[in-house]
Amino acid sequence: MSVEIRFRTFLMRTMRQIVYWLLQPVLIAASLYLAHTNASLDTHVLFITAAFCIITLFEIAIPARPDWRKSAGETAALLVFVILAGTAYAMIETLYERSLFKWMASLNEAWHLDIWPSQWPVVAQVLLVFVAFEFVNYWYHRAAHRWKWLWRLSGHSSHHAFKKLSGLNAVANHPIEAFFLILPRAIVGFLFGGEAVGAAFVSLASVTALLAHSNINLNSAVVGWFFTTNRYHIHHHSQVINESNTNYGCVCIVWDRLFGTFKDADTKETGIGDVQPGYKALILMPFKRQ
Repeated sequence: MSVEIRFRTFLMRTMRQIVYWLLQPVLIAASLYLAHTNASLDTHVLFITAAFCIITLFEIAIPARPDWRKSAGETAALLVFVILAGTAYAMIETLYERSLFKWMASLNEAWHLDIWPSQWPVVAQVLLVFVAFEFVNYWYHRAAHRWKWLWRLSGHSSHHAFKKLSGLNAVANHPIEAFFLILPRAIVGFLFGGEAVGAAFVSLASVTALLAHSNINLNSAVVGWFFTTNRYHIHHHSQVINESNTNYGCVCIVWDRLFGTFKDADTKETGIGDVQPGYKALILMPFKRQ
């Protein structure tokens, strides 16, 4: 073996170890640091974009599963699906803001429900809303897997139909599911408040979700006691139903540990069948019997 090949092998091995141990903790710490410094919304958006690009580069250079690498055509098709889902999310959020959110805000004010500990350090507030949001989302997510009518109606089956996962899959949800995904944040805001740290929460949740779906070898031993890692979340995407009915926490794994749905195990195959459905079939899933 030549010196050049040995050097390349050494660099790749070193890169894998650095990414394995440091990528998720560093990105989480960076998000919390931005919260601590009261960074602007634009700064958080820029950070999320940069994190996505970094994760994608590592998925290309050192994928955990090389067979999960997507071709240019597969990536473009997934991106179109994500844009469609994102557009629907924005429209449904606007609809909620003009109706449900406004009504809930008036109730919150009338009932004096804003009990948010605004005197706490900003980082503590972000982590509190992070855990509270995931508590509500955990029960929706668990119900979507246990109740067949909700599994179909919410379109959550579309999110689980993908055979190759990557960071981009974090936002590959059926457009209809936006009606359900927005509600946990609305409920937490209604009961407790916490809107002041909303941008920082979105930053932390987005980066953690990207990592949870990523095709990179990441450590779970330390960070995985609190945050969801891709080892846990990929297991949730398992093709085996009993394995899929675990690890419901999309960004925070605490509630799975407390309510007995946590599982740390290898995952052989993902998806809901042997073959990934086409995108037309993904869109039509909520309207067909499954």
